[in-house]
Amino acid sequence: MSPIRPAHRLADHGGARGLRRLLARFLLACLAPALALALACSGEERTAAAPAPEEPPAAEQPDEEPAPAEAPETSATPAPPPGPVVARTVTPEGEVFEAEYGKADQLPTDFPDDVPLYGNARPMASMAAPGRGTIVNLRSSDPPADVFAWYQEQYLAQGWEIEHAKQEHARSTVVARKGNRVSSVVITAIPGATQALLTVAEDR
Repeated sequence: MSPIRPAHRLADHGGARGLRRLLARFLLACLAPALALALACSGEERTAAAPAPEEPPAAEQPDEEPAPAEAPETSATPAPPPGPVVARTVTPEGEVFEAEYGKADQLPTDFPDDVPLYGNARPMASMAAPGRGTIVNLRSSDPPADVFAWYQEQYLAQGWEIEHAKQEHARSTVVARKGNRVSSVVITAIPGATQALLTVAEDR
């Protein structure tokens, strides 16, 4: 098992700074805008009535007409859920780039296989941008301490080297490195659940 490094040089890594900027943009992004539309229409139709000339009585028609044949019923196939949405994103510095936004139960399209995903957790939202990184908001019913311990073990099991691991009263953090990539998870307790913000980006 690789040793856990102290965190005194964590702030010097460009990847860590990029992760913080990515996290800030994600928290400001609106993943699911709502739209309401009301339509109102009114009108009156007026027709002028004119006396019609008398006509000879028409030939009698049969009282009932045969009912049209019913079309065979077709089984409706439910539409698949919508996938992630790609949208333009503007940073506070004015940079414009495209990012993929996912909703509940959706992971980014190219999420790395070697980044641990906590098993008893549900993805609530995500954002991924090529060359900038990926962030996934996970929610679990397990205690924060269990999630913190699990990530320390699983990062090592996937070949990552842990650079920082700190457990505090309100927040726990694990930062790991693998090659030129940096991944982190920030674990916090929220009402009725545990939230884990998982990120991965290249250390540029």
